[in-house]
Amino acid sequence: MGGSDREEEKRIVFIPRQRDRRRKRAAAYCRVSTGMDAQEDSLEAQIRYYTDYIRSSPEWEFAGIYFDVKSAARAENRPGFQALLRDAAAGRADVILVKSISRFARNMVDCQRTVQMLRENGVDVIFSRERIHTGAPGSSMLLSLLAAIAQDESRRISENMEWSCLQRMRRGQFCFGSGQILGYDTVEGKLTSNEDAWIVKLVFQMFVKGCRYREISEAVEAAGGRSIRGNRLSSAAILRILRNETYMGDKLLQKQPPKNYLTRQPRAGEPYESRYLTDDHEAIVDRETWQRAGQILEERRRRREEKRLGGKCSNQS
Repeated sequence: MGGSDREEEKRIVFIPRQRDRRRKRAAAYCRVSTGMDAQEDSLEAQIRYYTDYIRSSPEWEFAGIYFDVKSAARAENRPGFQALLRDAAAGRADVILVKSISRFARNMVDCQRTVQMLRENGVDVIFSRERIHTGAPGSSMLLSLLAAIAQDESRRISENMEWSCLQRMRRGQFCFGSGQILGYDTVEGKLTSNEDAWIVKLVFQMFVKGCRYREISEAVEAAGGRSIRGNRLSSAAILRILRNETYMGDKLLQKQPPKNYLTRQPRAGEPYESRYLTDDHEAIVDRETWQRAGQILEERRRRREEKRLGGKCSNQS
């Protein structure tokens, strides 16, 4: 009887699941805040690193690199991140590698919710800096703790940057943000006109002559001009140029309230300081032309408003 039991035990063969027998498909997510050269170099370095890292592992099969070149508070505003989540949910990835929690999500709630969604689809996340593998026992508690710490760190960094910009503004200096404005380069902290200044001049010249936005856009494109991002000038882009005091050599510092570090939206209703600098840097258009463009914009706005109110009155009568 005992010998028969042993023979039965020998006949039992454990077959591993199909998912466990194959190599896991590994993808990586990279993100940088702006399109500046230094940031673009950082993105390229991240892509190279994770591509080599995944391909060199005998346990993984390369499933792609996803990335975003923009700082967006909401995950739905990051197309690369959304593509990654869709592909992961569709079964195209088993593991996601990311440099840190802060690159993955800006706040603790979003981080936990996204990790849980991925876990339900059988996808693990590996955070390199924090050394967290969400498939490991006890990872949820550690992730929650470190996500809260990362969120608080983002808050402190935002507050420090806000304070620094405020001090610079009080000294008559200003933060350049991305450092990009059509027609200008930043040279040793000062705005200096560049080879695209003619685009700005043409926009103002045509506008004060009565040309429509579409006509201006077509003329700029025909002459080989493009926006900072290499696109055709849209009506919105032309309007921003016409309203920007920078082009007559002035600068309004702190045009809106500081942004919330999580939502990246201005904190409406919060008091803030502004300062106007006159003749701060080289002008691309003369003051008279800029002011004339402003008068035309105001006249158009007033006519639209009168037309709107007139329509309301006629409807009520």
